[in-house]
Amino acid sequence: MDKLFNIDSPFMRFLARLADLMILNILVLITCIPVITVGASLTAMHYVLIKMVRDEETYITKMYFKSFKENFLQSTVLWIIMVLVGAVFVGDYFVFLRSEQKFPTVFIVAVLAVAVLFVMTSMYVFPLQSRFYNTIGRTIKNAFLVMILNFPRSILMLLLYAVPIVLLAFSSFAVPFLFMFGLSAPGLGAVYLYRKVFSRFEPEAAAITDDMDFRVEGVDEADQGDQWDQGDGSFV
Repeated sequence: MDKLFNIDSPFMRFLARLADLMILNILVLITCIPVITVGASLTAMHYVLIKMVRDEETYITKMYFKSFKENFLQSTVLWIIMVLVGAVFVGDYFVFLRSEQKFPTVFIVAVLAVAVLFVMTSMYVFPLQSRFYNTIGRTIKNAFLVMILNFPRSILMLLLYAVPIVLLAFSSFAVPFLFMFGLSAPGLGAVYLYRKVFSRFEPEAAAITDDMDFRVEGVDEADQGDQWDQGDGSFV
């Protein structure tokens, strides 16, 4: 029993991880309240989650607000772009639903497929923003390329992010769980799914082909740790 409650035991580490996820989830929910800050909140969440998965020292609140502040402007612009594009697809849905004109099935399926690809691409935008410095256009382009390179796992990520929505749709009893883990838990699962493809574009990796725009600035080996703590790897 003493070993079970030892601070280094797997059980206590599991409880500590749950506590970290709960704190992180609450931080994300609070900082998402203004709505315009959702992009910066998701970016900061993924920054912390990547640190967790890498077993790097994590001070949840400090690291969260560090990333939130550093990425606020670009993450907000990315969020606005995602919302505007998403609004177009929502508008298309209502047009298909309420219009008296009958649209070809092939056209509807094509629009739906593009919408799904857009959602799957969006899942990578803020993780990339949290880890790599880049322009807005290149971040979106790289998100699409990573989604394609990681396509089977991208589908799993989509299912992961859908779980809280499904739970909420079927039972109001899921609300406390979603309040504590509804964003951070699926986000953690997503990190495990995309971390390998991300590692291909980090300073430790081999040279990346120029045609994909995944070039990483050289990092001095002695300074790599400190720079990486600041998210200094970059797709250029």
